[in-house]
Amino acid sequence: MLVGHIPPTNREGGFGWGGNSMADVDKTSGTGGMRNPLDATVGHDDDTPVGEGGEQHLADLERTMDAMRMGVVLLDARLDTLIINKAYRELSKIPEGAVTVGAPFSRLMDLNRRNGIYGEIDEQEWQRYLASRIAEIRAGSVAPREFVHADGRTMIFSVTALSGGKRLLTYYDVTEVKRRDAEIERANARTAETFSNLSLMVDSMPIGVIVVDAELRVEVINRAFYDFWKVDPLRAPAGISFRDLMEATRAADPFGGEERNWQSHVAEREAEIRAGAAGSRHLPRSDGRTLIASLAPLPGGKRLISYVDITDMKQRETEAEDARRNLATVLESLPAGVIIYDRDDRFVFANRKLQDTLPALKPAWQPGCTFREALILGHSVGYFRSSGDTQIDSLYGVDTERWLDAMLKRYRLPNSAYERLNADGRWYQVYDMRTDDGTFIGVRVDITDIKVREKALRDSMRQIDLYRHVMDELPVAAFIKADDLSMEFVNKAWCALTGFAKDEVLGKTDRELFASEEADGFSNDDIEVVTTGLGREVEEAVTHRDGTVRQLMTRKSRLVAIDGSVHLVGSSTDITDVKAREQALRQSMSENEVFRSLIDNVPVSIYAKRSDLRQFYVNKGWCDLTGFSREEAIGKTDVEIFGADGEAFVAGDLAVLRTGETQEIEETVTLPDGSVRHQFARKGAMIASDGSLYLIGSTTDITELKQREAELNEARQRAVLADRAKSEFLANMSHEIRTPMNGVLGMAELLAKSDLDPKQKTFTDIIVKSGNALLTIINDILDFSKIDAGQLVLDPAPFNLAEAIEDVATLVSTRAKEKDLELIVRVQPGLDGQFVGDVGRIRQIVTNLLGNAVKFTDEGHVLVDVTGERAPAGTKLTISVTDTGIGIPEDKLKLVFEKFSQVDTSSTRRHEGTGLGLAITSRLVSMMGGEIGVDSAEGKGSTFWFTVTLPRAEQGGQRITPVDVTGARVLIVDDNAVNRSILSEQMASWTFDSCAAESGAEGLKVLIAAAAYGVPVDCVVLDYQMPGMTGAEMARIVRNTAGLAHTPIIMLSSVDQSLANTAYRDLGIDAQLIKPARSSVLLETLVATIQRHRHTSAAAQPAVGGGLSQAAPAQTATSDRAMLQPPPVRARQRPAEAERGLDILVAEDNEVNQMVFTQILGETGYRFEIVGNGRKALDAFGKLNPRMILMDVSMPEMNGLEATGAIRKLEQDMGTHVPIVGVTAHALKGDRERCLEAGMDDYLPKPISPRALLEKLERWLGSDIETRRSAG
Repeated sequence: MLVGHIPPTNREGGFGWGGNSMADVDKTSGTGGMRNPLDATVGHDDDTPVGEGGEQHLADLERTMDAMRMGVVLLDARLDTLIINKAYRELSKIPEGAVTVGAPFSRLMDLNRRNGIYGEIDEQEWQRYLASRIAEIRAGSVAPREFVHADGRTMIFSVTALSGGKRLLTYYDVTEVKRRDAEIERANARTAETFSNLSLMVDSMPIGVIVVDAELRVEVINRAFYDFWKVDPLRAPAGISFRDLMEATRAADPFGGEERNWQSHVAEREAEIRAGAAGSRHLPRSDGRTLIASLAPLPGGKRLISYVDITDMKQRETEAEDARRNLATVLESLPAGVIIYDRDDRFVFANRKLQDTLPALKPAWQPGCTFREALILGHSVGYFRSSGDTQIDSLYGVDTERWLDAMLKRYRLPNSAYERLNADGRWYQVYDMRTDDGTFIGVRVDITDIKVREKALRDSMRQIDLYRHVMDELPVAAFIKADDLSMEFVNKAWCALTGFAKDEVLGKTDRELFASEEADGFSNDDIEVVTTGLGREVEEAVTHRDGTVRQLMTRKSRLVAIDGSVHLVGSSTDITDVKAREQALRQSMSENEVFRSLIDNVPVSIYAKRSDLRQFYVNKGWCDLTGFSREEAIGKTDVEIFGADGEAFVAGDLAVLRTGETQEIEETVTLPDGSVRHQFARKGAMIASDGSLYLIGSTTDITELKQREAELNEARQRAVLADRAKSEFLANMSHEIRTPMNGVLGMAELLAKSDLDPKQKTFTDIIVKSGNALLTIINDILDFSKIDAGQLVLDPAPFNLAEAIEDVATLVSTRAKEKDLELIVRVQPGLDGQFVGDVGRIRQIVTNLLGNAVKFTDEGHVLVDVTGERAPAGTKLTISVTDTGIGIPEDKLKLVFEKFSQVDTSSTRRHEGTGLGLAITSRLVSMMGGEIGVDSAEGKGSTFWFTVTLPRAEQGGQRITPVDVTGARVLIVDDNAVNRSILSEQMASWTFDSCAAESGAEGLKVLIAAAAYGVPVDCVVLDYQMPGMTGAEMARIVRNTAGLAHTPIIMLSSVDQSLANTAYRDLGIDAQLIKPARSSVLLETLVATIQRHRHTSAAAQPAVGGGLSQAAPAQTATSDRAMLQPPPVRARQRPAEAERGLDILVAEDNEVNQMVFTQILGETGYRFEIVGNGRKALDAFGKLNPRMILMDVSMPEMNGLEATGAIRKLEQDMGTHVPIVGVTAHALKGDRERCLEAGMDDYLPKPISPRALLEKLERWLGSDIETRRSAG
């Protein structure tokens, strides 16, 4: 396949590019006619000898061939290579040595093929092409022709036949020549096109153009020239002489008339052209039009002559000049200043108005002057100080250069408009603009008059707005209507009066706004006013949009405006309140008559005075009180009426008027008979509706009242003295009663401890019980007396609530057991332990409630339940006491808290008592800010409850069950379900694993089953008294059962059994607690018992029948004692002889009490001494050096308080301190406080019980009492 650059075959079968001939090549390449240099050298036969001269000739020939730019290949008759020059190798890219002499021509063709000269060609096509080339060369000469290589180069190829069948092949690279020829051709084409365009352009120009050569022959004439001179182009074609051309235009030339002048004109024109002086001249035409001829020299002596018809231009110039003159006239006539600068900021024009306005700038408004120069001159004379731009104006007197720059910057804006105040005080509106060509035009319009009118207009509008605002704010409804009675204006008051908004009203009539009946009335009045011109004032009603009706006083009048228009102007005043006040006034006047009559008939003196304190009004009571008539009083002062007494009245009146405060004054008036009248005056200031100041007063005769007050004060004083006497009587009676009671009860208790027979024992018990009952009655009466007299004061202090409740339960438990009652105490688990309150009074309340419950219950149980909930002030506690007793009838419930009231008031009363217990309890709860109540049904028991809110006290570390007993297994055996529930709840809160059984038999089954499963019970809490199998019987079985014998047992008993009781020793009970057992005691006993059982060796364990242990209660007692320990007392240093001195000094004046002290102290083993009064006690203190003193408070000669004070003074010198415990039978408020204030350390009330006394001894002398008892 032949590709691209392989030359095609021509018609004759030869190869060639386009069939170009040698002649064609000669024309394009310049090689035509070139004689082949080889013709002379190689044209001989091959065997022609060559001499030495020939060899040199051949060498020169070879160098010549290599120096040629034409590729040369010489082939022999066989077409084998003879010569290949250097140019051919370079054109064909054949390296030197690649082809040797004798190589066939086909070898060259193959190399050319490999070098890419022929492009892509398949083998078959190549062979065909190669054969045609070889055939063509063998055929003979081939004329030169173009051949294009595959790389784009163009070659001229030719074949010349030589002698002997040789062939000369030449190759010439004409690529560059072809490129230059193409460029020249394109340049010629562009030149021709440009010339054509120029000819067309010249022909199209409105300017006549001719070009003449140096010989003044015309080369170019355009169409405009022919038109200007009205010449036929055929008559004056290009190529004619300039003279002939002028001849052709003679008819149109004004100089063409006379021959002589014409020839002179032609010669002159030719001379100008030959001279070639550039310039122009006017050439008038015979038809009146004017041409301008211009001459311009061209190269080669040629001349360009152009002709422009300026006839229309001159006409326009004339018109423009006229317009300019007219414009200048207009600008000069304008009432505004006008200034013009050109694009280079050069002055052009300023009209007369502007020059008159700014006369100082005339020197800068001259031709050639700039805008900047005008600004500088204006600044120097004080112009342009107010430019309309405050930022620019601020630079005026500060920085001139910056001011100039700012002004020029605004001057160069495309457009600007502002107001300016000139130095002469006149205002100008400035309009500056730039035209498209950069011309500046400024217009300054004098707006001073406009400013004045604007100010007047603003003032007028402000005044109108003010009037409108005043009209709008008037409290009177105002309105204006047009001649058709439509609304033109309404103010706010009108809108408020009717309920309409302004937008809803304007343009509407009354008939469109109001109900027909009201609208008819309004319209009729309006028509009458507009028609007659007479004003009208009417009372009318208007209905507000909300339905309310208001009464109006309306005034209407006609107004004729300047323009002749008629308006109706009206105003309406709301007189609804006035009408109401008129009605109220009429009613008030009627009522005034009633009140005046009423005031005249009250038994009080009432008067009114003006600000000058002259009487304005007095009532009949004043006349009756003073004895003066109204006529004698009105218009006079108190001094004029009452004389000297009136001066005090005036002083009080002046104080009231000065301060404005109401005063109540007791006054006295001396009557004519010399007696004194006491009166109570109340005075106050009053400002009347008209602003007048009055003094209003009333006076009441209190002479009788003062007399009664004196009598009452005397009676009150007697009552106070009687109350004090009663208190002293009660105190003395308490002392006098308690003192013998102390002897009775003390001796009775001592007698009970002696060896008595049963009958004597019974009598002794009766004495003790009766004495205690009597003491209870005395205590209740004294408590109630103190509460009733307000002498009882609460003494709040931190305490443990659970312990306080359990203390009370322990005291009442004996009475409960006597009646075979279960006494149960429950304290809510998780309840705070420590509170702040009067624990003594709380115990007293619970004791009263619990004592009543036991008293009125014959069978069943009594439950004390303590619960609490958080409150803002602490914890709200609820303590209830529930019994299963006789209950209270419904009609008696309201009376139970009344003093001296009892449910059982029959003559056969079964339950003794004073009826004061619950009354005292109720008063105590009330004093604590709580409530008390009762729920009861007759025959079903009662629940007494009270609430009190107490703050929590700071607590020490909370008791925590030791880790080693946590989860201990505890078996509860109790027949009472309530007891079981409470005990189980307690065990759960202490983290014990508990189980409850309701009988001994069931409890034994649980013990056996637990032991069988390998989880033996750690402790049994066993009730002593149960039906069927008692606690003692169950304990005996446990102790005799293998595997259960060592199980710890805690016995709960309702009776305090002595540890010497052989029953408990035989049963091997680990611990015994009295029911109700305190929760703290029960917990500590459980922990101690379980720990002892787990950690004590088998030898230390109590054997069956061994001694009983009460370690836990003992620990508790010790703990309780520790809590009650007094502060450390500094031991007194005794002399050696006093080491075995007195233990206790007793000061007591009553002989019976002395015997009681002797009996009680005699059993303790202490050394004691009893003296009869305080003086003796003071002497004995110095001599006997006692360790403790029991000091009676009430003694003759020197009482206990005085003796204590004297002892404390002695101790200050000695540096010692002996505990002194006050003993008193007084039970009123402050007894304990007086003892402590006197220097005593403790307090012991009478009657003295042996137990209370021994507790005091143990507290202040320590455990030495036990040692002495054992020693005794």
